[in-house]
Amino acid sequence: METKQKLFIVGIDPGKNGGIVSITNGRITDITKMPPTPEDLVNHFLYLGFPNQPLGIKSYVIIENVHSMPTDGAKSAFSFGKQLGNIEGVLASFSIKPYRVSPQEWQAYFKLKRDSDESKYDYKKRIKSKAISLSKTKKLSLETADAYLIALWYHKTSK
Repeated sequence: METKQKLFIVGIDPGKNGGIVSITNGRITDITKMPPTPEDLVNHFLYLGFPNQPLGIKSYVIIENVHSMPTDGAKSAFSFGKQLGNIEGVLASFSIKPYRVSPQEWQAYFKLKRDSDESKYDYKKRIKSKAISLSKTKKLSLETADAYLIALWYHKTSK
């Protein structure tokens, strides 16, 4: 009898109002708003079992490949860059080389194109609604829905 290898995927939406969601074989195992400090981020990855994942588990970390926008203020852009640098530093400290996915790629997979007249908030609510319908849990929030869909996208497309 053949045993299937467990697939552990961590999806990261790196913004200050982002989140980290892990799934095992497509099912949610942890939902967390973005930890506020680098120390909290390290502790969260230790909690998830990094750097030593058990034998028989294949682990991947998928991070949304985003950047600041020209319309962002200097403080906002600096804050975002600092947060992204913290995440990259923590991942590097655990020798984790993340896979990066653009928002356009994972959103297109789930048919989540933003309507031209749709506010950012309404769009985020629509993303959350899609995530909840796919996960069958109401525990996802506006902060964590993207991270879940990023992890699920990788699970569905990496075969």
